[in-house]
Amino acid sequence: MIVGFTLVGPDVAELLHAATIAVTAEVPLDRLRPAVPAFPTLGEVWLRLLETYEHAA
Repeated sequence: MIVGFTLVGPDVAELLHAATIAVTAEVPLDRLRPAVPAFPTLGEVWLRLLETYEHAA
């Protein structure tokens, strides 16, 4: 079980939500191993929508 985490470097925000859930839900490490994050993330989709809107305006 993960009891805390430290993230450093570019794009660490991508890991923040998953790590927070793992800690607060007390997810065992063997259950985290097969979990594959979805791509693109919602944040990236939102960014692409904003970029599309800005280019259209």
